[in-house]
This record gives sequence, structure tokens and C-alpha cells, in this order.
Amino acid sequence: MVLPEGGKALSHSTVVDLNNLVTHPEQYRFFTFRPGLKKLMLSGAAEGAHISILWYTTASDGTVGLHYHAMTEAVYVIDGAQRDAKGRYCTGSLCFNPPGSGHKISNSTGFFLLAYAAPPDFTNLNYIKGYTPITIDGAGFDSPTTYPFERVQDGIEVYKVPLESEGGMTAQVIQSTSADSYTCSGNYLLVLRGRCCVNGAIFNAGMLTVATGIKAQSYSIRAAADSSYSALCLSFSPTEERQKAKNPKRAKNPTFSYISPIAEKDSTNR
Repeated sequence: MVLPEGGKALSHSTVVDLNNLVTHPEQYRFFTFRPGLKKLMLSGAAEGAHISILWYTTASDGTVGLHYHAMTEAVYVIDGAQRDAKGRYCTGSLCFNPPGSGHKISNSTGFFLLAYAAPPDFTNLNYIKGYTPITIDGAGFDSPTTYPFERVQDGIEVYKVPLESEGGMTAQVIQSTSADSYTCSGNYLLVLRGRCCVNGAIFNAGMLTVATGIKAQSYSIRAAADSSYSALCLSFSPTEERQKAKNPKRAKNPTFSYISPIAEKDSTNR
């Protein structure tokens, strides 16, 4: 995907306009993951930590069978709704399923941004234990008391999502009205609302930048002129930390490759 103006500083990331993806999914290289479900790989490999987008292609009743998460799974609902035994998550919601969790997805539609610190496991279901997901309602950011944001600079507040350290992932939500820069390191950065400048490129709400490899990228963010923003920065823990997770089926040395989200009709190698 073509980078926005000023995007040369994002040369080690790929940029996706999620609004365009929802409107024109045929322009991206989705592949069939399961019946009624397609997947777009953005970073990593299926047998290791990776970032992807899922698309339930059925009008209703999208399902995924019971599976286990050895490490944290992060789900952002781009457009649509997802349901499991813990609840229903709608457009703009965030959900973090901790290590040891497991669930079956039902009655789901739309598009979802997923980050896996370890791949979903459909075999070792006996490892599933009781858990409580961490959920974030994007609308709650309008209320300063809903989440415990911490002021880190004038006009800049950060909410560090309380994820389990052994889950292989960290995440923070940044809110700012300041033209001063805030720097974070992440495997992806998603603008949730507003308008900001990321490494010299102007990003609107729904713009996503994903590091092209295992190494997190440094992102410098500031509010665009006469604007404010909220953004989610998510990072995988170093490989050696993630390999400590108890998942007997997970590859010990996951490899990473990059698949650009280009239009299928422009691709000659599938």
C-alpha cells in the first residue's frame, strides 16, 4: 500500500487504511482460513506471533471452533460484531484474551484486527482455564474517569492496558491534544479517532501502521494542527520471552515474513 505523504520514515512499516479495506476488501490478498472466514496476514507467520485481519464473509452466524490461547490475543473490531461466551464486542471495541484462555466464536460478522503473541491452538483444548478478558469500549475514552489515564506530558495522557506479563504483549492507548511529540515502540499503531502526524505522515482515524518484522518500530506521534487524537500502540515482547509460554504445539523458533496487502487481481504469485 502506498504510504501517505511524508511516509518515507515509515519505510519499515506497512500502512493500511481500514476504512478503505472495509469498503473494498477485494483489493487485498485475503485467503480462505476457514469456511465463511478469510484472513489477511500483515506481519509474522501463522505458526508464530503475527498480526492479521479476519473477515467473516457470511452475512450472519460467522463461527470459529473452540481454540486455546497460550499467550495474549488482542482483538480490535474494525467493523461488525463478534460474540463468544464472555460477551459481544461491537465496532470500535478492544478485547484482550489472556494466556490460558480459550473460546468459541459464534454469530460474528465483519472485520477484525488481530494480534497473536502465539498462534491459536485448536488441538490442546485441555489447557484452557477460567479467565476474564480485558475489554475496552472505545466510546469510554470520552469520559476521563472510565480508564485510568496518566498524564505523561502537557496535553498527553496514556492508559497502559494491564496485561499479564507472561502473555507476550504490551499495549497502551494514547490521547493527546498537543502538537508536542510522544514516542512509542510498537508492532502496530492504530489511530482510533482524530487526526495526527506519525513519523512525518498525516494519519486520520482508521489508519493502521504495522511493523514489517518481529522487531517493533519507533513511532513519533503528535496531534495534527487544530486536532486531537486517540491511538493504540501494541507491542510483542522479545522472542525469548514469548518462547517461555507453555504451548507444546508452538514452534520454538517462529519465523517471520511480510506479505503486502495488495490487490489479488494485481498478484501473479498466489
